[in-house]
Amino acid sequence: MNAVVESVRSLWLPLVNTNLLVPNVAIAEILDYQPLDLVEGGPDWLLGRLRWRDEELPVISIERLCGYSLPQGERGSRISIFNSVRAETNLPFFAMVTVGIPRLFNADADNLGDSIAAERTLPDTVADCVQIDNEEALIPNIAVIQALVEKAWAKVPAY
Repeated sequence: MNAVVESVRSLWLPLVNTNLLVPNVAIAEILDYQPLDLVEGGPDWLLGRLRWRDEELPVISIERLCGYSLPQGERGSRISIFNSVRAETNLPFFAMVTVGIPRLFNADADNLGDSIAAERTLPDTVADCVQIDNEEALIPNIAVIQALVEKAWAKVPAY
């Protein structure tokens, strides 16, 4: 059966200086920001750990991972819990700090802007960058991000 997907239900996740556009199925839950337990010796993009559904999750800054400035968890910030995209993993979920309230977005040929990736150098953590109206959105490479998070998380001592 050859099915053509014409629209992808997505979430528009606001960041400090840009946005993320991810498939809706990539997100398990959106939480209000809460203080994190700090971790020692991790990369600067590993902000801490969060207890969620009886699991300890790494919480990252996608801005820092992509080379942008490090945002602060402030009023209105959210924590987005991502589902694993890797079949063989010890990390079924990880979390990311975002700002503002995510909104649903139907990504289709009519409303998904042109790729502007050719205009800039993107890190491996970003699959594409699109312009939609007057806003840009990064489309993250979730598999690459998860692999980096798994590698860093494996070095963090449990408590």
